[in-house]
Amino acid sequence: MPVQHKTVLNDFLNRVNYITIYLLPYNNNAQILAALARNGRRFQRLTGKGLMKRNIIREAKRLHIRRQHIIYLATNQIWNMVSTTSQRNRFNTLAENANHINRTMNDANNNTLDRISQITMPQATNNLYEANFFNGTSFP
Repeated sequence: MPVQHKTVLNDFLNRVNYITIYLLPYNNNAQILAALARNGRRFQRLTGKGLMKRNIIREAKRLHIRRQHIIYLATNQIWNMVSTTSQRNRFNTLAENANHINRTMNDANNNTLDRISQITMPQATNNLYEANFFNGTSFP
């Protein structure tokens, strides 16, 4: 690593507020985190390191550090060498819980769509609008 990067990285690591870095996002609420990771039918798979990186990015902005490479190096340094196993486990557990919520929701949605696509009998309705709504769509 070039000396200049090392100097900027060390300066950042000395000035960073580690209390902020180790705060779990959304007060450790996996439901909120899962909802924010969803984008329609797809969801972003979260990792503990990725959650900590969000905090590091916030600190970098506060300290006016914009270089992505420095943020990347700082994330690796803090995750691998500064944080304790317990701190990493807290971030990993939150990420796993949010991912589990999204997988469960995705499975339920897919299950519902599978059952809808298996309806082959025309549905009995009382008017033309309902007939067109329930019987006008076919799934391949």
